[in-house]
Amino acid sequence: MRISTSQIYNVNVGTIGRQQSDLVHTQQQLSTGRRVLAPSDDPVAAARALEVGQSHALNQQQKEAQGTASDALKQLDSRLGSINDILVYVRERAIQAGNAALNQSDRQAIATDVSAQFEELMSQANTVDANSEYLFSGYRGDIQPFTGSLAGVTYQGDQGVRSLQVSNSRQIPTSVSGDELFMQIDDGAGGTTDMFSILSNFVTALNNPTITAAAYNTAIQTAMGQLDNAQENVLRLRSQTGSRQVEVDALSNIGGDLSIQYAARIEELVGVDYVAAISNFQQQNTYLEASRSTFAKITDLSLFKYIG
Repeated sequence: MRISTSQIYNVNVGTIGRQQSDLVHTQQQLSTGRRVLAPSDDPVAAARALEVGQSHALNQQQKEAQGTASDALKQLDSRLGSINDILVYVRERAIQAGNAALNQSDRQAIATDVSAQFEELMSQANTVDANSEYLFSGYRGDIQPFTGSLAGVTYQGDQGVRSLQVSNSRQIPTSVSGDELFMQIDDGAGGTTDMFSILSNFVTALNNPTITAAAYNTAIQTAMGQLDNAQENVLRLRSQTGSRQVEVDALSNIGGDLSIQYAARIEELVGVDYVAAISNFQQQNTYLEASRSTFAKITDLSLFKYIG
């Protein structure tokens, strides 16, 4: 069978075109680090990599949530620690106030100090978090939870506890409600009181120049007992916070391991073998250069010069 000049020309052009396409494809594999550039390159591997990639993305989202939860729990723990420090300090002042040798001026000095601690407690109670939401207002993060003074404090939040989804099956509480923390303190008499009233009543007793010794001593003992109960409540909630932090840290470690495994599996499925790809690129480039050289010689023949 005779092959016409135009057929020879077209065959060579087609061959060079395919070789250029193959070379570009290999170059893209090397530049992207991916063997599978399109699903058609390896449908099975591409489909499996898509599934693993989706799991990887979900794991990354959960790791971000775990980081956010960890930050929130650390801030909560810090605030609970500060509140506990206030209670410990005020109790020490209550012990000092029980000294019978104190005169009214001494008592008033302690009252001034405890009043300052009251203001600090109010400041801690109205703390905002990293999102500029009030930490102890429950679900009502945009509402200042506590308002008032030594004359009385009102809680404007709710009993909600915020949480974050940190794994497929786990939501971690990242807050405590101001009601549970501040407003539900055992008063030692079968009822409840709040932290602010404990300090307020203590200050009132200290500032009362006409109070009897018996009534004063009762007020001091009541304040100390209620401060102990308030501190116990804070420590209970702080223990819960610490346990949640440990759980989040454990989940974060698991998520980190999974992230490495997912990335390795995706690389195994669709990643490029650089040694093989570079060798292939060099070989393809050699073939292309040879084809171009051969074609150039063929087209230089006199017969091809007349192809119009």
